[in-house]
Amino acid sequence: MTFKERKEFEALTAEIEQLNAEKSQLEQLFNSGEVIDDMDAKSRRYNELSEILDEKEMRWLELSEKE
Repeated sequence: MTFKERKEFEALTAEIEQLNAEKSQLEQLFNSGEVIDDMDAKSRRYNELSEILDEKEMRWLELSEKE
């Protein structure tokens, strides 16, 4: 793994952790039973997070195989 790939791998690890935390918070909110004023926006963000995570996790796996 090159130096550049190592840096990308480390950055992806941190990003994935942060995105998973945000996704988890939204899941907790959805499951809480509370009334959510901006449900549409939060649902769109949840879907966006899922797509972003899929892409980043695939790249993370590619890089992890080079170790």
